[in-house]
Amino acid sequence: EIIGCVLRELRENKGLTQDQLSGLAALDRIHYSKLERGLRSPTIETVFKIAQALDMKPHEIIMLIEDKINIEY
Repeated sequence: EIIGCVLRELRENKGLTQDQLSGLAALDRIHYSKLERGLRSPTIETVFKIAQALDMKPHEIIMLIEDKINIEY
């Protein structure tokens, strides 16, 4: 759930819909939706694709997830 929450926040901050981001990342929209809802965990390759679509570096996404995990626990 934490990973999905971070991905959703990043997407919304860029003003993108799930459909737009999944298209930019070359991911199936349903698969991406499941990532945001915490029903699936992204592979490293998927994190790289999402990062590129968001104009970020993959480690920035990982750091945000790590920070959120530390806050939650």
